[in-house]
Amino acid sequence: MTWTLSRNDNQATLALHSQYWWSDEYGWSSLKQSDPVYTLSGAMDIQQGTMLAGRPITLDCSKARIKRMDVEMLQDWSMVPELTMTLTHPDGRSFTVIFTRPAISDIDAIKNYRAGDEEGNDAFKANINLLIV
Repeated sequence: MTWTLSRNDNQATLALHSQYWWSDEYGWSSLKQSDPVYTLSGAMDIQQGTMLAGRPITLDCSKARIKRMDVEMLQDWSMVPELTMTLTHPDGRSFTVIFTRPAISDIDAIKNYRAGDEEGNDAFKANINLLIV
């Protein structure tokens, strides 16, 4: 099983390495609350609510690789205004997402090469930063 990212406008799909890791999966909570506000009588007022969207999905590249041509494709996709995509988790869950900024981070080539030696299949490490909408 792999991660898949599909554009919702033209159904172009990109398969991502299965060892990408959702690094902030458990660091977010849909329950949010305000800072405490004290009333004149000394009572404490705290408001709580459930977020309907905005959960980050950072696909961490610590153990995953991505091809240079796929990084270029993701960069192209990230320049499309209001682009929504469907991210499918290897376990079958799907999420409607957009890129958050920066769309791709910690980009690094795996091998050393000289300018002009680049090929589309060169291995890179790159985090992919998304947001559930």
